[in-house]
Amino acid sequence: MATSFLDSSTPTQARSDKTLRQEGPPVEINIGDVLRLALPLNTTLLGGGVDARRYVNWVAVISDWQGIEEQAEPNDLVLVPQRLQHALIAPAARQLLQPLAELPVAALVLFEECPVEIAGIAAELNLAILVIPLGARVREIHEAVALLLLDRQTATSERAMQLYRQLSAMSREGMGLAAMTEVMSKLTGNIVAVQDKRLEIQAISWPSNSAVEREALITALQQRDALPPVLRNRKAAARARQTYWQQLLPIENMGRLISPIVSGDRARGYLSVVGPADELDMLDSLTVEHGAAACALEMAKAKAVSEAKKALRGDFLEGLLAGSLPQKEVERLEGRLDHNTREPHAVMVVAWAGTPAPSMRRLETSIHWVLSNHPRPALVHIYGNQHVVIFQALKTTEDMESVQQLGRRIREQIETEFPEATMVGGIGGLAKTLMDWPIAYDQALQAMQLGQRLKLNNQFVEFSSLGIYRLLYGLENLPQVQRFTEDIMRPLADYDAQNRGSLVKTVEAYFAHHGNISQTAESLFVHRNTLLYRMERIQELTQLQLDQANMRLALHLALKLWQLRPETEQTPPSDLPFRS
Repeated sequence: MATSFLDSSTPTQARSDKTLRQEGPPVEINIGDVLRLALPLNTTLLGGGVDARRYVNWVAVISDWQGIEEQAEPNDLVLVPQRLQHALIAPAARQLLQPLAELPVAALVLFEECPVEIAGIAAELNLAILVIPLGARVREIHEAVALLLLDRQTATSERAMQLYRQLSAMSREGMGLAAMTEVMSKLTGNIVAVQDKRLEIQAISWPSNSAVEREALITALQQRDALPPVLRNRKAAARARQTYWQQLLPIENMGRLISPIVSGDRARGYLSVVGPADELDMLDSLTVEHGAAACALEMAKAKAVSEAKKALRGDFLEGLLAGSLPQKEVERLEGRLDHNTREPHAVMVVAWAGTPAPSMRRLETSIHWVLSNHPRPALVHIYGNQHVVIFQALKTTEDMESVQQLGRRIREQIETEFPEATMVGGIGGLAKTLMDWPIAYDQALQAMQLGQRLKLNNQFVEFSSLGIYRLLYGLENLPQVQRFTEDIMRPLADYDAQNRGSLVKTVEAYFAHHGNISQTAESLFVHRNTLLYRMERIQELTQLQLDQANMRLALHLALKLWQLRPETEQTPPSDLPFRS
């Protein structure tokens, strides 16, 4: 039966040589070594896994089927040029192969496909056959095997460079990380995994004979605390002189070689070669080193494509939200979103509050991570480097619970990842069609801005919960509204500043408890009589009689407008007339 070095359906030959080499001197090379380190990566071994144990003393090229004993010696790897292979026709083939089997040679190397009849005769003679892919030259194979036999270290380095060239070509041809990890896995006979910066698995390949429990290994690989300390900081990982690290895994006798995938000034991900800890060797280390460099090319290319699409999507979204695109233009360009816009959506806005704060890109990355495990699809866009907008699809027009769930998960993720930072967020109303997105966005933005003013930090404020603030938000900057607020609230604020008082806080508690004196006093931890004195003072300063409904409403509205003001606005606006 044929065993291809890249055929995942058959046992991998690369690992057997490491296990069996202990039976002979360390300097000896067997067929498994030749497969891994000298022959083309998709060479096929006919004869089964046992033949990978055979040791190779030298490499010989025969020029004739006559006088085999003078051309080859026991344990030679014998190269059969194509013109001689054409003479291997059953039944004469048995007579030609018999002398090689009697020496015995380590294996025959053929440069054309081996007929089934010839493979059968070789198997009966216990003669291993290696089939080289078409296009390889006898001289090249001879030099590669001879180099391995004379200098294993140099041959291993050459193999690693060959691997890098092949992986780079695969990246250029758009074959992707999955195909690249498969090549590395078949070369090393080990598990190979590519992870992104958040340690999410992007591609992983397993030898068919691996007994490692998949879930246990993936869990182990995703533990950030288990990374070497320098790799936990992506910029530090990019600056490190060391190119790979070796670690024991919390799985019996398993270890890994890990290398950062560096693009630009930071690590974009990680490449791991995982296998028995005592069998990871020089080829494995060179594979993880050169493989990480090739994966960096692939990830950089994927990122460039992603950024280009993202820019086109962003231009469309910002034009849509700004209302600068006609409906026909919206319909023509909506395909740029690569998203089902026919479903109803909810719009969310989130930003950092205060300084210093992490970048918007880091906020966007955290949101994407949450969305990777969220049941509903969503678009994410950084708007003007000011805030992040999320357009989440809804199952139905009643499905606001999924939006609230997303808001809670984003808040929890940010609190975990950025414990020193503060976020503010808003949720707009329902957008039934794409043309409704700008309205829902404006509502979400208004909810977020009001939430920030009202100090509703680290939560998402829903537009539908704003109540009277929806009206006041549009009125607060009118000169007459500002004068109204100043006339009522400024005396209370000035009194508190001059006397270390708490009249403004008292008004807040009074309305929070619907004018109930006993409940208000209890919430302020003061005696009822103290509260009554304060209420009299409030009426004197504001010239409002709180037993009259319209004056009570005036104080309540003034308080709401005052609460919308930033704390820094402690002095009256310069353009207001002097308040009597």
